[in-house]
This record gives sequence, structure tokens and C-alpha cells, in this order.
Amino acid sequence: MTRQKRFAIFIAVLPLLALAACSSADEVAGGGASEDSKYTYNSDAADAQELEGAKMAATLGDVEPSKDYRVGVILKALTNQYWQGIEKGANAAAEDFGVEVTVQAASSESAQTEQLTIAQTLLGQNFDAYVVAPESTSNLTPALRQMQSQGAPIVNVDDARIAATTYVGPSHELDGTQAAEEFAKLFPDGAKVAQVEGQAGSSAATLRIQGFKDGVEQAGNLDLVASVPGDWDPDKAFAAAQQIIQQHPDVKGIYANNDTMAVGVAKAVKASGKDIAVVGTDGVPEAISGVRSGTMTATVSPLAYWEGYWAVESAVRLLEGQDVPAWIVAPAQLITKDNVDEFYDKDGQVLTDLFN
Repeated sequence: MTRQKRFAIFIAVLPLLALAACSSADEVAGGGASEDSKYTYNSDAADAQELEGAKMAATLGDVEPSKDYRVGVILKALTNQYWQGIEKGANAAAEDFGVEVTVQAASSESAQTEQLTIAQTLLGQNFDAYVVAPESTSNLTPALRQMQSQGAPIVNVDDARIAATTYVGPSHELDGTQAAEEFAKLFPDGAKVAQVEGQAGSSAATLRIQGFKDGVEQAGNLDLVASVPGDWDPDKAFAAAQQIIQQHPDVKGIYANNDTMAVGVAKAVKASGKDIAVVGTDGVPEAISGVRSGTMTATVSPLAYWEGYWAVESAVRLLEGQDVPAWIVAPAQLITKDNVDEFYDKDGQVLTDLFN
């Protein structure tokens, strides 16, 4: 065979080789299991088996770590009270189960490259398991591939939902739907409502936005007059709410995709002097205070402390060989003035004995 023919054949085969390489990499990052792992990574599947977090111990039994496990936890940003709650739960579980937990997070919820760098740094320490809350569905992909190559179980907590061994969190669509249902109950004769959206590219924001829209449509007595971005920022949410109120002076309810923005919305409503119901999501202390004082009508809370607790508990159970379902469900619990004391203490912290 001449050199020219061999070169022509090589050029023709190159695209097939590239496709095979990409397919192999995608398989590791997007589901299934790596060759060196006894764990699967398909918790984002539509038919993922579910188990309520509060029922995990009763269903799976007790668990006693057989060695000194180390769990690396990578969160979005600890500047947000919500992620602080998850950190508290993770540390509490570490103490209860006798494992070592290292928690790190990016400086903001939009610092995707920084979060990847943090994850890759922790990878060098070879933890036994990882708990991750990616800032987007793709920003931690290189790190996730390495975790899978290490053969480690991956627990995905809250956001964004990716292909892990187990997902611990709520149905984010239900967060939005619950908010719409609350407005429908508050205004049985019908009302105009609006939404302040979370950051573009965030899985939780995308799902909550759609869940609220679906809930409004299903209610039949609500009219969604505006859905505008707030980027998880209280100041942007304040400005967005002011604009909504100016353009739609008869709006009766505003849903914010998280409580950080809901607090900003509530301030705009107070400044307007109007009677507008405000519903948020997350159940952070400042929002709980707002629910108690009446500046906020409600928040839909997955009980962040328990998400963090169940995430580390799931990691320990996986390491001990237990068959942990692909989805440990955190509640989309509507918190109002009527039931707030059942779930939160006087400081706005989730009750740590709620499920004991």
C-alpha cells in the first residue's frame, strides 16, 4: 500500500475515532458506571427509584461505617443562607455517623469556573465519596468524570441535577407549582400574578419557572402577567418587582424562584404600599422571619438542613454497600404563618429533631 493510500485511509478513519472517544467520555459523565466502579451514575433518569429522606433509616435500616470514611462536599456558595443550612446538615451527619467531611464552595452562585477548580483540587485528595451541588448541569463535568474514574459514589444535592449515584433534593417543578397553588387558594375569584426568575442556566431556576407557569395554567383562575429575571440577586429582584408593580398595578401575587430574591420583592411591595402576596422558595432564616412578620406570605422549603444531612447519610450508606435509591426526596413543604413553628425554631433554623 502506498504512503498516499495509507494517509487517505487514516484521514477517513479520524472522525470515527473522534466519535468513539467522545462517546466513551460522554458515557462516563452521563450515566452508567465506569469500569473501575461498583456504583452507577444515572440518578437523573426519568424513572429513578424514589425514597423520602425522612423514611431512609426506617426503610434501609441502621448503618455503621466500617472504616474512617472521608467525604468531599462541593456546594454552590456559602454566601447564601440556604447553602449554609445544607452545610450545617452535612456537618451534623458527619458527627452522627463518625465520618470526616470537608465542605468547600465557590464565592458566588455564578462562579462556575471557580467551582470546577475547587472540585478538581479536592479530587487530588482522593475522598471516598463526593457530595456535589453544581452551579450548572455542565460546569463540573470534567471533575465528575474524574470522580467516576476513581470509582467513588457521587451524591448530587439539590442543584443542578446531574448524573450521579444518588440525588438528594426536591422536585424543583413542584416548588413552583406549590407557589401557584397557594396563589390560587388566596385568590379564588382570580388574580394577576407574576414571577421573578432565578439565574439563567440554573437547573433549579429552569424547573421552578416552568413549574410555576404550569401551576398557573392548571389553576384556571390566575393570569401570569410577567416573568422576569432576578438572577438570584435581592437588588435585581427589588428592581424587577418595582417594574412589575408599575406596569401591572393590579397584580396580586409575586413568586420569586428563591428566598434571597423574595426578600427583595417583599421590600419592593412594602415600598409600593400595596397588598401583594409574596411567595419564595428555600426557607432561609430571613424569609422565615418574613413569613412570621407577614411581609412574606409563604415559602416553599425543601428543608436545607435535612438535605445536607441526608446527602452525607446517603454517601455513607452507599460506601457500606447499601442499595440507596437513585432519588432521596426532600419535601417541597409550603411554609406559612400557620405551620412555620412546626418546622423552624425562633431563629428561623430548621428543627434538627424534626425527623428523629
